[in-house]
Order: sequence, then structure tokens, then C-alpha cells
Amino acid sequence: MQTPPRASSASLSAVKLFLIMCAGTLAFAASARAADWVERPFDPPVGSRWIIQSDETTEENRDGRVQTSTMKMTSEFTIEAKVAEGFRVTYVVRSAVYEGDARLAAIIGPVTKTLENLVVRATTGPNGMPLRVDNLAEVQAAARAAIDGMVAAFASKPEVAATLRKMMMAMLVDDQKQATKLYLGDLQIFALGQNTGLHPGETRRDSDEAPNPLGGTPLKSSTTLRIDRIDPATGNVRLIRTRTFDADAMKEFLNKMMKQMGGVDGKDTQKFEAFMKQLTIALDGRAEIDVEGGMTRAVREEDTTTASIMGHSMVKREHKLTTITRAP
Repeated sequence: MQTPPRASSASLSAVKLFLIMCAGTLAFAASARAADWVERPFDPPVGSRWIIQSDETTEENRDGRVQTSTMKMTSEFTIEAKVAEGFRVTYVVRSAVYEGDARLAAIIGPVTKTLENLVVRATTGPNGMPLRVDNLAEVQAAARAAIDGMVAAFASKPEVAATLRKMMMAMLVDDQKQATKLYLGDLQIFALGQNTGLHPGETRRDSDEAPNPLGGTPLKSSTTLRIDRIDPATGNVRLIRTRTFDADAMKEFLNKMMKQMGGVDGKDTQKFEAFMKQLTIALDGRAEIDVEGGMTRAVREEDTTTASIMGHSMVKREHKLTTITRAP
């Protein structure tokens, strides 16, 4: 049997050079495509009406006991006018349904009903980020009346009524920054992908605030935003946003949580240090933002909270899909 002839070093070099040239050509083509991409501006037509649908599933595992809950919400969003600051809009929650723990449902149900069909008028920036709730006093008055009516239904159970009132009164915030988060949360998420000014290959690092699981002062977090993929022909883009909580904010969070746990005195330094050594906790989030024609059309969020203390563990995963489509 004849041994196949070996390729000469010259021919191997030629093949290697050819492959390098091909790789360089592909890299150049990809770079050229990226250079051709131009971000479309956020500029929805005045008078256009949009339907926002959010579906959220929460899976919580506490020491092997798994509990799942869902929240489905449908809202209506209308572009009323284009103004110097950006846009004047209205936002209305049309329906909200929670399914899960029966005891929690008894509280969440009345809270969500308070928001249903409540017309929130707002002004946004050029990218659709809510700047303020224009009819905040009106919204609060409507919410206060609804709260009084719901609490009255528990008159025979004063402890339950007091707890329900305390929880629902948290919606009556006077600070505009918190009001926009409370009443216009979906619009804030959408705005993250609009008029970003980002370029392919660039990562933007920033800080943000997230709701505190224990209530009170929001937690500070570090965020990144980058372009994942682009379509130069249409201008469509997918962005990836990540969020992690910084050490100082987490320390403050843990301190407050410790003080609320029975049998642990936050003023006792030794107990505090022992508690901190045994406790581990992490909160992280990731979101995929799909933008078409300059307007966010879908956001997929994944948030994970993990904690362990004194032989006990908890893992909480939240999956949320929020979409917006133009109403017929």
C-alpha cells in the first residue's frame, strides 16, 4: 500500500494564510455591519394606544419546600401628546390576577384591585422614562377611597384590617420618584432600552435603586447595559442589562433584617458578628430587552435571591415577561 504524499510546508502555509484571510474578512464584515447600525429614536405616534401584558412566575424554595405563584397583569398605555420634555401619556391597569398562597392572595387581591382602571397621567422624557405623575393627588384620592372601602370589609377582624391598611397605605407616596416606580413600573423598564446612545461593543455601567424586600429605603445596586445583537437593516436590537447589589447596600439590608428577626438584638455586637458570619445572601438580576423601531417591545427578566442562615436556606427565582403591542 502506498503512503499518501505529505503536504509540503509551502502548501500548509498557503492553507494557513488562506484561513487567516477568511477569518479577517469575516471579522471585517461583522465590524462593517456593526458600523452600519444606527439606533432608531423612540418616537411613537401621538394618539397611538398600546397593550402591555406582563406574566410573572415566582418559585421559592425554603429548605426543600417549593411554592410557586403567578401574577398576570394587562395594562393600557396611550401617547397623548408630544411636549418639550418628551411625551404626555396615560397608563391604566385593566386587570391583575394573582395565584398562589391563599393567605397572600387575600392581601394581594385587594391591593391589585385598587389599581385596576385607575387612570394615571404622566409626563415622560424623550426616551419614555416617566418623570412625574401629573395627577398624583387624584390618584392618591382614588386609592385612599378604595383602601377605606376594602378595610371596612374586615371590620370584624381589627388586626387583619390594621395590617391591610398599613400595607396598602404604602401606595400613597408623595415623592414623585417613588410614585413613578409604583404606578409606572412597566414604562420605566421599557425606557431602559430606548434612546440609549449605546454603540456595539460598548458597556455602560451605572447605579440604580431597587425595592427593598423589607420595605423602607431602596437598595442601591450596580448595573451594566450592553448590546447583545443588532440588525442593521431594521435597526432592531437586543440589549442585556445586569444588576448586582453593592456591599454597603447589602450590609445595611442585612443589619435591618437582623433587627427584625426574633431573638437577635442589633445592638449586641457579638450577636451581630456571629449572625453575619453565618448568613450569606445574594440578589442578582438579568434582563433581555428587545427593541423594534426605537421602541421596546419585550423584556424578559430573571431575578434570583439566595440566602442561608443557621442551617436553613432559601432560593427565590422570579421570571417575568413583559410585552407591548399596538392596540387595533
